[in-house]
Amino acid sequence: MTSGLFLAIALPLAVIPAAIAVVLSGEAASSYTKLLQPGVLLVGCLLSLWVAMMYRADLRRAFLFLAAFLLLYGLVSTAPLVEQLAKALADNFLTFLIAWQVTTYLMLFAACVSILRAVGVTTMGKWGIPVMGATLLLAIGVLANGMPSFLDTLEVNLKAAVLVFLIRILDVLVMLMLVPVLLLYLEGARAKYQESATFAFVALGIVASLVFVYVYELIKGQPLMEIAQGEYQKGSLLDGLYIFMYLTVALGLFAHRKHQQWILGKLEHNLLA
Repeated sequence: MTSGLFLAIALPLAVIPAAIAVVLSGEAASSYTKLLQPGVLLVGCLLSLWVAMMYRADLRRAFLFLAAFLLLYGLVSTAPLVEQLAKALADNFLTFLIAWQVTTYLMLFAACVSILRAVGVTTMGKWGIPVMGATLLLAIGVLANGMPSFLDTLEVNLKAAVLVFLIRILDVLVMLMLVPVLLLYLEGARAKYQESATFAFVALGIVASLVFVYVYELIKGQPLMEIAQGEYQKGSLLDGLYIFMYLTVALGLFAHRKHQQWILGKLEHNLLA
């Protein structure tokens, strides 16, 4: 087995649980997505901790921070927990949720900083400028598209408006930070003749989960808040995309951890052949 072969087999299979979320209807779809979405994130957290154990210094910290991000994201995606917190905190719930979201994204930013320190590469290769230019244009579009709904919500509920637009800003910052991190990591791995596909799947899974959400918003022609209220964890296409993208992250982490073992096994097999 190689990491490339594993991902080639596993990624098409990951479509199945994501598709089930879309095919199911009613209460079955809601129960399925409410269980699977946080479940995939928490599995990703455990896998990230497993990966962290194979490194030291900055790379270990990077995967520990990534594990913390996936844990916090998984917990806030757990419907029963959020419902209990909403009841317990009452009017303070939205303030708590804002603080939670900021903390969650800070973990991902810290992971990016640790990876940059570990890589030690400052050039992104020939694709760096065009890819970053496209990412910047996408980021501006995401912010501009959310401005009208932000202003409308601002007149009705200040905290809700701040929360929704803050998440949008944080998502944009994640895109603007993860894309150069990925490019620098790939450049560093290429310079050192190291495997890079597995980490690429981890980073791309996170970035794609954000990009597809805002593309979905654009296609639907509705504010993301309205889409979330009507479709989130109810067996929608949006749920299926979330599940598939974070399954991609989990599979990338698993392959990253197993890569060295598979390489050694292949070498041993070749020596004995």
